[in-house]
Amino acid sequence: MDTVRGAAQAERSANQVACLRSLADADTARTVGALSADTGLSRPTVHAVLDDLVDRGLVESTSPAIAGPGRPAKAFRFARESGLVAGVDLGPRGARAVICDLSGQRVGYTELAAEGAVDLALLQRTLYAAADESSLDPKLIRAVGVGLPGVVEADGSLRVSLALPDLVGVPVAEVLSAELDRPVAVDNDIKLAALAEQRGGAGRGYSDVVYLQIGHRLSVSIVLNGVIRQGRHRLAGELGGQRGMRWTRNAQRGQLVWSSHSTGAAVLKAAAAGDVDAQAELEDFCDQIAGRVTTVLLVVDPEVVVVRCGPTQYSDALLRPLAAAVRKQLVFPEHPPFVASALGREAVVLGAVGTAFDRYSSGIYGVHDYPSPWHRITNVERTTK
Repeated sequence: MDTVRGAAQAERSANQVACLRSLADADTARTVGALSADTGLSRPTVHAVLDDLVDRGLVESTSPAIAGPGRPAKAFRFARESGLVAGVDLGPRGARAVICDLSGQRVGYTELAAEGAVDLALLQRTLYAAADESSLDPKLIRAVGVGLPGVVEADGSLRVSLALPDLVGVPVAEVLSAELDRPVAVDNDIKLAALAEQRGGAGRGYSDVVYLQIGHRLSVSIVLNGVIRQGRHRLAGELGGQRGMRWTRNAQRGQLVWSSHSTGAAVLKAAAAGDVDAQAELEDFCDQIAGRVTTVLLVVDPEVVVVRCGPTQYSDALLRPLAAAVRKQLVFPEHPPFVASALGREAVVLGAVGTAFDRYSSGIYGVHDYPSPWHRITNVERTTK
């Protein structure tokens, strides 16, 4: 009996997902006949599913304007605005938050610079500011994802962080969940960025992705079989955890210091414009990091390496010498392509909101196994900053 009941529930869930996905992908309301044709379900089945989804508040009925005689058929639309999901990227310089509707479409966004302590209060202010600036009701937020710099435990506690030392030891997910009265998923910022790039950015279509971020410091994250590689102690990719390890000679306390220009972005821009000194500095930099990068590639053997290194339009100035330096390190001719990040500085916050959808899908939709809308989450105007 339990087997029969379970099979019936699985079939019911699959039908709900099919109808809801059809409505979510449509720009207009759809009739029962259209849904039946699109999903392959019988009209009576579609009617039953829609009744259930209307009761859950996920779908609402409407009457389309149809010219001609006769009564227009009742149509149904996905009530995407009936719930919200948010993501927040909290770092030493401030926070950014994005809010999506139930379809994954962005409906709110803001950034707040840190003017004092970087703490959970700043995180919450940023979240509520994103809602307020877009005239959204924060009570509609059903789940929140958060990205933090450092080693994040499976329970959402921050174990180690040079960037946010005041939050070390704080059970961030537990505290925020209690204060916001909704579920909160917390993970390392670079790992969330890697996931976002794999799901809907420069790594889309690949299962195994290495993500390399070159900014104020260097960071690595790995996605294998479409899943963030965490490791037994959630230290996968934390190359800075090796004593005495320095990516480059000019790294000071983990921070990159440049000589030809004041910032890495300035070096990249100058190199792309033909500045000989900047080009020489980038080539030397790539030669220095190539050994470490190659070690990661030989351990993982990824399909692609996604690199975030500054403004996208200048990225070739680094990608070319980096790929060449890595090739020199390899005995084998096979090597993955190096491609520029498609999501830029928003990769972390998009990974955070996508992870909230992933982890709390059943609670967000009230439907089992509804897929997270990554294609909409990452379908944003690409930043080049």
